[in-house]
Amino acid sequence: MSQAGLPDPSDYTTLTEVLSAYASGGFEGSFGANEGGVLECYTCDARFDAATVQMSSLRRLEGASDPADMMAVVALSCPRCSMRGTAVLGFGPTASAADSDVFGALRDHRGDDLAPGNSAPGETAAD
Repeated sequence: MSQAGLPDPSDYTTLTEVLSAYASGGFEGSFGANEGGVLECYTCDARFDAATVQMSSLRRLEGASDPADMMAVVALSCPRCSMRGTAVLGFGPTASAADSDVFGALRDHRGDDLAPGNSAPGETAAD
Protein backbone atom coordinates (compact mmCIF):
# COMPACT_ATOMS: atom_id res chain seq x y z
CA MET A 1 0.00 0.00 0.00
CA SER A 2 1.33 3.44 -0.86
CA GLN A 3 1.67 6.25 1.69
CA ALA A 4 -1.60 7.77 0.44
CA GLY A 5 -3.46 4.50 1.05
CA LEU A 6 -3.64 3.64 -2.66
CA PRO A 7 -2.51 0.24 -3.86
CA ASP A 8 0.93 0.18 -5.42
CA PRO A 9 1.00 -0.98 -9.07
CA SER A 10 1.12 -4.76 -9.14
CA ASP A 11 0.85 -7.71 -11.46
CA TYR A 12 -2.69 -8.17 -10.12
CA THR A 13 -3.96 -4.94 -11.66
CA THR A 14 -6.14 -5.73 -14.66
CA LEU A 15 -5.91 -4.20 -18.10
CA THR A 16 -9.46 -2.89 -17.66
CA GLU A 17 -8.47 -1.09 -14.44
CA VAL A 18 -5.42 0.50 -16.08
CA LEU A 19 -7.38 1.63 -19.16
CA SER A 20 -10.10 3.07 -16.93
CA ALA A 21 -7.53 4.99 -14.87
CA TYR A 22 -5.96 6.47 -18.00
CA ALA A 23 -9.42 7.43 -19.32
CA SER A 24 -10.19 9.14 -16.01
CA GLY A 25 -6.89 11.01 -16.40
CA GLY A 26 -7.92 12.36 -19.81
CA PHE A 27 -6.54 9.64 -22.10
CA GLU A 28 -9.91 8.61 -23.51
CA GLY A 29 -9.01 7.72 -27.11
CA SER A 30 -7.58 4.50 -28.51
CA PHE A 31 -4.71 3.75 -30.86
CA GLY A 32 -3.70 0.62 -32.72
CA ALA A 33 -0.32 -0.65 -33.86
CA ASN A 34 0.55 -1.51 -37.45
CA GLU A 35 3.71 -3.01 -38.89
CA GLY A 36 6.42 -0.62 -39.92
CA GLY A 37 6.07 1.44 -36.73
CA VAL A 38 2.75 2.97 -37.75
CA LEU A 39 0.09 3.97 -35.22
CA GLU A 40 -3.57 4.49 -36.05
CA CYS A 41 -5.81 6.91 -34.15
CA TYR A 42 -9.27 5.38 -33.83
CA THR A 43 -10.80 8.84 -33.29
CA CYS A 44 -9.78 10.50 -36.57
CA ASP A 45 -8.53 7.41 -38.50
CA ALA A 46 -5.13 9.06 -39.06
CA ARG A 47 -2.12 6.80 -39.52
CA PHE A 48 1.28 8.14 -38.59
CA ASP A 49 4.83 7.10 -37.85
CA ALA A 50 5.14 6.23 -34.15
CA ALA A 51 8.46 8.11 -34.11
CA THR A 52 6.45 11.35 -34.44
CA VAL A 53 4.47 10.65 -31.26
CA GLN A 54 5.46 11.52 -27.72
CA MET A 55 4.80 8.79 -25.17
CA SER A 56 3.60 10.45 -21.95
CA SER A 57 3.30 7.31 -19.84
CA LEU A 58 3.93 3.58 -20.00
CA ARG A 59 2.35 1.05 -17.63
CA ARG A 60 3.65 -2.50 -17.91
CA LEU A 61 1.34 -5.40 -17.12
CA GLU A 62 2.51 -8.94 -16.65
CA GLY A 63 -0.02 -11.61 -15.87
CA ALA A 64 -0.08 -12.77 -12.27
CA SER A 65 -1.22 -16.21 -13.39
CA ASP A 66 1.00 -16.24 -16.49
CA PRO A 67 4.06 -13.96 -16.36
CA ALA A 68 4.48 -14.51 -20.11
CA ASP A 69 1.44 -12.24 -20.66
CA MET A 70 3.65 -9.23 -21.25
CA MET A 71 1.89 -6.06 -22.38
CA ALA A 72 2.16 -2.35 -21.85
CA VAL A 73 -0.39 0.44 -21.96
CA VAL A 74 1.14 3.53 -23.55
CA ALA A 75 -0.45 6.97 -23.11
CA LEU A 76 0.03 9.33 -26.06
CA SER A 77 -1.60 12.07 -28.14
CA CYS A 78 -2.61 12.03 -31.80
CA PRO A 79 -0.53 14.49 -33.84
CA ARG A 80 -3.50 15.13 -36.14
CA CYS A 81 -6.56 15.57 -33.90
CA SER A 82 -4.76 15.94 -30.52
CA MET A 83 -6.90 13.20 -28.93
CA ARG A 84 -5.15 11.80 -25.88
CA GLY A 85 -5.49 8.06 -25.56
CA THR A 86 -3.83 4.71 -25.09
CA ALA A 87 -2.34 1.92 -27.14
CA VAL A 88 -2.04 -1.59 -25.71
CA LEU A 89 1.19 -3.15 -26.97
CA GLY A 90 2.71 -6.55 -26.41
CA PHE A 91 6.41 -6.73 -25.61
CA GLY A 92 8.96 -9.46 -25.22
CA PRO A 93 9.39 -12.65 -27.21
CA THR A 94 5.69 -13.17 -27.96
CA ALA A 95 4.97 -9.59 -29.12
CA SER A 96 3.59 -9.13 -32.62
CA ALA A 97 5.75 -7.51 -35.29
CA ALA A 98 3.42 -4.49 -35.32
CA ASP A 99 3.65 -4.01 -31.54
CA SER A 100 7.44 -4.38 -31.59
CA ASP A 101 7.79 -1.91 -34.47
CA VAL A 102 5.66 0.72 -32.70
CA PHE A 103 7.31 0.16 -29.33
CA GLY A 104 10.75 0.62 -30.86
CA ALA A 105 9.77 3.83 -32.64
CA LEU A 106 7.96 5.75 -29.86
CA ARG A 107 9.75 8.75 -28.35
CA ASP A 108 9.95 8.67 -24.58
CA HIS A 109 8.55 11.87 -23.04
CA ARG A 110 7.43 10.45 -19.72
CA GLY A 111 8.53 13.61 -17.92
CA ASP A 112 5.94 15.80 -19.66
CA ASP A 113 3.52 15.98 -16.67
CA LEU A 114 0.50 14.80 -18.73
CA ALA A 115 0.45 11.51 -16.80
CA PRO A 116 2.62 9.65 -14.31
CA GLY A 117 5.61 8.18 -16.14
CA ASN A 118 5.25 4.55 -15.11
CA SER A 119 1.69 4.15 -13.85
CA ALA A 120 -1.86 5.07 -14.69
CA PRO A 121 -3.29 8.29 -13.20
CA GLY A 122 -4.37 7.77 -9.58
CA GLU A 123 -2.54 4.48 -9.28
CA THR A 124 0.24 5.64 -6.95
CA ALA A 125 0.70 8.26 -4.25
CA ALA A 126 2.96 10.33 -6.53
CA ASP A 127 0.09 11.00 -9.00
